Amino acid sequence: MRNGISQRLTQAIPLIAGRVVEAHESMDSLIKPYVLLVQGADAEDTQWTGLRTSFEVWPYVSQTAGFADVDELANLIVTALDGQAVTDPDTNEAFTCQYEGNVGADKVDIERNALTRGLRFSVIGVQRVSELDVVQEDDWIVALSEWTKNELGSADWQVYNGKWPTDYTRPSVLWRLEGMESIASSRAATIEVRKKAVGHVIGRTVSEQTAAIVELTQSLTSAVKIPLSLPDRRYLTVLSPIVDLEQDTMTEGQISVTLSRKIERHLEDSPLMREVNFQTKL
Repeated sequence: MRNGISQRLTQAIPLIAGRVVEAHESMDSLIKPYVLLVQGADAEDTQWTGLRTSFEVWPYVSQTAGFADVDELANLIVTALDGQAVTDPDTNEAFTCQYEGNVGADKVDIERNALTRGLRFSVIGVQRVSELDVVQEDDWIVALSEWTKNELGSADWQVYNGKWPTDYTRPSVLWRLEGMESIASSRAATIEVRKKAVGHVIGRTVSEQTAAIVELTQSLTSAVKIPLSLPDRRYLTVLSPIVDLEQDTMTEGQISVTLSRKIERHLEDSPLMREVNFQTKL
């Protein structure tokens, strides 16, 4: 990932002329502006994001230039990395960076006669090879994802199931299974199965993201049923979609919806009675 980010910055920002350095390299004689790249530790996140690897990118400009030049270079860095698909040239691993904000306040680096500001990025969904596992997709989530593709109606939108891939792109939607319950009475011939699905919507802009959330929620409300298997005439009933725009797009999800379906109850066979005797008293 480190080499992929370095290559991306070099290609996207001609202003730095390939000057992307790491903490162990000498910067005393380096021409400004340049970029310092620092990789942080892996942190366990959620089941649908896997490990989260953090990076800090520090744009350095001459102390005589002013913080306006820091602003300009910082904006170029964010544009180059945030939400963009990046490929590591050594491993061909594809991943996407997410901008997380600044690392503290603006800084005057007296030692290097420079002005700088730390920018924090993260890469989600990173899994070590030994930790990879094969998870069977839930057919209800797959059906909901297919319905979502049709509702959004644009080739730009990607829809994922279960967990974020390392190379997710914007705009995109992730549907994952949050919980499940079964409801049945003692005399019922069927069982009602309910599954709660959570939707994460991430757009290229805030307005695009909000518009997609509103569109999906309104469509879920009016849909009533979603096809599970058209040849078998099996459908999912949509119950009470809820939206919270304040939720984190990657880790929490802004849409939650309960899906319901009734299935036949399998009753244990009991032995037949051979005879019934009764006696009445008058």
